[in-house]
Amino acid sequence: MMTQFAQLYPLGLIRYTQSTFLELVTDTEVHRIDFRGKLSFRLQRGTHGPISFHQSHPLLKGVNGPLTSLIARATPYALLDAPLLLNAIRQEVQKQAGGWTEFVSGSWTMWWQRLVAHNIIPSLTRTGGIILDSVPVPVAKSVAAICTRYGVDTYSLPPQHRWSNPPEEPLYKLLLIGRNYVIAREFFVSTLC
Repeated sequence: MMTQFAQLYPLGLIRYTQSTFLELVTDTEVHRIDFRGKLSFRLQRGTHGPISFHQSHPLLKGVNGPLTSLIARATPYALLDAPLLLNAIRQEVQKQAGGWTEFVSGSWTMWWQRLVAHNIIPSLTRTGGIILDSVPVPVAKSVAAICTRYGVDTYSLPPQHRWSNPPEEPLYKLLLIGRNYVIAREFFVSTLC
């Protein structure tokens, strides 16, 4: 239903927001969108933008799939290329995030903010430790491949138990209105006028 709504009404203005719903003004009507099971959101009254609805999106990777942590083993030698490695990891994380890395810095659902950069230093023998904390498994695998190219041995923690049997349909969905968003389990639309 929300996919069809986003296709019928490509632009909207957020007129009013509450913790469980928002009012959206489109070109022809005013709609109330209720959301249940809200996980994360950023809604600013008076903002206008394109409307889209997603079941698969970089903003959902951290909530709809297995998460892991990537850890570097201490090395017997100094890591002289630490700045280059850190830059390569940052580029990969930005690529995996699909250009959303500057999006809503205060939300814990944004997995690309979980790079532990202070553990990637020239004296890796002294620290080692977590490189990425609670990120999607494919992201950890791609960063592990980069670490291997730079001579850093890594390992991942097993994915969190709740994802032993991933659900057939995504648990959470995403509604985008410009740079505003709601991540929730269910969305319902009704027309006000």
